[in-house]
This record gives sequence, C-alpha cells and structure tokens, in this order.
Amino acid sequence: MLIGQKIEILDSTLREGEQTPGVSFSIDQKIVMANRLDTFGVDFIELGHPAVSPDVYEAVESLNNLDLKAKKMAHGRASKSDINDVAAIGVEWMGIFFGTSPLSLKHKFNVTKKEALQRIETVVKYGKDKGLKLRFTAEDASRTDLDYLIQVGQLVQQSGADRFSLADTVGCLTPTKMQKLVRKMVSELDIPIHVHCHNDFGMATANSLSALEAGAQCVDVAVNGLGERCGLPPLAEVVIALTNIYKVNGNWDLGMIPELTKMVDSFSKLVSNANQPIVGKNAFTHKAGLHVKAVVEEPKSYEAISPESLNRERHFAIDKFTGKSALKNRLVKMGVKIQNQRLKAILLEIKMHPEKVIWDDDSLISLLKSMGIKS
Repeated sequence: MLIGQKIEILDSTLREGEQTPGVSFSIDQKIVMANRLDTFGVDFIELGHPAVSPDVYEAVESLNNLDLKAKKMAHGRASKSDINDVAAIGVEWMGIFFGTSPLSLKHKFNVTKKEALQRIETVVKYGKDKGLKLRFTAEDASRTDLDYLIQVGQLVQQSGADRFSLADTVGCLTPTKMQKLVRKMVSELDIPIHVHCHNDFGMATANSLSALEAGAQCVDVAVNGLGERCGLPPLAEVVIALTNIYKVNGNWDLGMIPELTKMVDSFSKLVSNANQPIVGKNAFTHKAGLHVKAVVEEPKSYEAISPESLNRERHFAIDKFTGKSALKNRLVKMGVKIQNQRLKAILLEIKMHPEKVIWDDDSLISLLKSMGIKS
C-alpha cells in the first residue's frame, strides 16, 4: 500500500513536546534527545521556536551546531521578525505557520481572507530571500474552507515554499476526512504535503497513517505523544504501524524505542501510561489463562508485534485469572520445579485471593513456604 512511496518522519519532541503542560527541557537534555533521535533515524528534527524565550533561542543555536543526518528545522510565526531570528542562527529549514480557518482569521489576526493571503505571500517570499528552505503550515487547516485552503497552498507554492503542511490543530478530522483532504491537496500542489495531527479525539496516529495512504510525504510525531493538550501521534505508534502493518522499511532502529521512551519520561517528568501501545508497561504482558497458554505455544497468537524486535520482553501476569501455563512459566523462571498436582494446589490458592492483583516472585515464594513447598 505504501511500498515504494517516499515517507518521512518529523520529530517535534524538542518543540511541540516542550509545549506539554508542566514540561521544560534543558539545553543539555535537548542535545541528548536530538542525537538519539538522529541515531534512531528520523528525517527532520524540529529544534524549537527561537522567539519563545532566551533559553529556546540558545537551544536552537546549540542544536543547529550538531552534526546530524536529519534535517534541522526551526519553528516560527509567519512574521519577518521570526524569520530574521532563524536566518541569524543559520538553520537550513524553517517551518512557518499561519491560521487559515475563519476562527483564526477573525479571532487571532482580525484580517480578511484577502489580507491574510497578502501577508502569507509577503513572508514566504521574505523567507526565501533570506535563503531559507520553507515549510508553510496552514494552522487549523481541518476547519478551513477547502477552496480557500487550496488558494493558500497554491500561493505559497508560487511564492517559493518547499513544503506545505496541513495542521489538524484540534484533532477533529476522521481518517476518512483526512484522506479526502490530503488527496485533494496532493492533486492541487506539486510540492510535498506534510500533516501535523493533534490527538484531541484519540485519532492522531490513525489520521497520520491515513494521510500517508492518501499521498502525504511527511508526518509530525513526538516521543510518547507529547504536545499541546492531548499531544501529537507517538513516534513509536507511527513507525511500528508503518513497519508491521504497511511493511515499510524506514531504516529506523526500532530497538531504540524503549530507550527513547524512558529518556523522554525522565526528562519530561511524565510517565507513559501502562497500557500505552508499544511502549507501555503492559504492552507485552498477558494475563488471561487461555491467552497465556496460546502465547507459550505460539506468541503470534496474541502478539501482532514481537517484543524482541523492540528490545523488550513479554511477561505473564499472575492473579486470579492465571492458568497453569502462566504459573508454570513463572515458577520455571524462578528455578522452581513443581509437579502438576502441586501446581493445581498453588493455582487454587492464588484464585482464593482475588484482592491480590499482583503476585511477584517474593509473593509466590511466601505462598510456597506457607504451603510447605520448597522453593
């Protein structure tokens, strides 16, 4: 479906990720993240918005000096002052944004459609005159009149923009609507299409994949799905879906995903949900007895993704739902050999304690001792 299609990943952890409430990365942390994301294999790394604060300006300067394979992109408003900042630092790529929906035009900028087009044309040409490679983002594209959105896209293309990005700023598109929108924009423009999907309705990953199916070239992501409000599509979800479902060979180092997750958890001081796909604590933990029995025989029975491909391990939870296969597997790992009859007795004892939701190794050893079984 996507085989042979050029697909790019833009990671926005350093920029949009820092817009997560309660998160502020140090410059040193940003340097570490940029280097690790580059090793992982993303195509673009969004460095930050220099106009935000002195420390972000300094961070963009420091990040721009790194020797990375990924393209470096600074972020900014569609204004000459923001363009001047990026040009002064010397970042090769700049992403400029301007809200194009009726809400944005009226309440953010208080301009008419015609005035907005004039402003957009002026800044795009100004950025190109400064020697920048430009990605223009139509903020709130998903709530912009389609004919006007096409007009904006054609204008920025004619003015020299290198890429055009569609922002589903409040995450209100469905995958079907995203496909329709992207197909239309691909048919109207010659420059590559990007998408920037927010997760307000929990559809950011699905919308990003749908956009790629429709011909978009690049999708924005963030490690652990950080970002404004509900965040962006998680890097792990997008690349694992592309690899496992779409069979795309993106040359990503998938084994680094747990490392990236833990690193950003630590730097952001936020902990990923236990049931978060791919990176969550429970992503490869099986509980129901019949599930475990099947997984012991053939992991693919209940695993669409191999934990080994991500440098992770599968686990079997022990509680009242446990069957013999899971219990035997755990005891063997603990170095305990139990006859089948004894195994049934231990299992029955576990099921008699529904209030205990986690039986770790120490708990099982205590249980065995209480039953007079040597461990």
